[in-house]
Amino acid sequence: MTDDNKTNDKLPAKVTAKAPKDGEFPVLKTLTYKEMYNLVGKFLQKAIPIKGAKLKIIKGLSNRTSMPKAPYVLMNIVDENRLSSSETRYTDKHKILWSRSQVTITMMFVGNDNIPALQMAKAFTVRFDDAWASEQFEQYGEPFYPLYSDEVKIESSFTNSEDQYEDVCSVDVYFEYHPEFGICENSAKEVIMNVNIADKS
Repeated sequence: MTDDNKTNDKLPAKVTAKAPKDGEFPVLKTLTYKEMYNLVGKFLQKAIPIKGAKLKIIKGLSNRTSMPKAPYVLMNIVDENRLSSSETRYTDKHKILWSRSQVTITMMFVGNDNIPALQMAKAFTVRFDDAWASEQFEQYGEPFYPLYSDEVKIESSFTNSEDQYEDVCSVDVYFEYHPEFGICENSAKEVIMNVNIADKS
């Protein structure tokens, strides 16, 4: 015969309280890296007009991914740094924090005999550093804004999978990003935890 009271003493106790519903929270302005790549990809299609060939855009560098035939552009986010302390706005029930960050993307342009890499890179940077770029990104309605680009670098030692030198240029470009973070106006209303009962024996 077992002692039910003794058995129950060994079970963890659960403490719960009611929390606000997730649906009550406002939609926050924030972007994943994939979404950032998509925005820059849209701009690239306008900034580098190519006749007689389709410009391929590769978003992010992953292992075991073979490169396509030129011309193509490889984008890779290499850095994100906060630029300022957070600022605050309020809704009826919530406090919203937002901050400024700088996102750095390395752009690699791979060309061929018909479409040189330097030509593509210059076409991109001239338009990126112009007010026209800000107008384009403003149309996307996202908290992601073009800042400036570095000087274009010619990569003289870039080889493909067949160990052949390719026509490649690269440039680092910078964006300002304003992500939002939400906080409930009141303290969190839900705590769920399991408490293990100490062995009394």
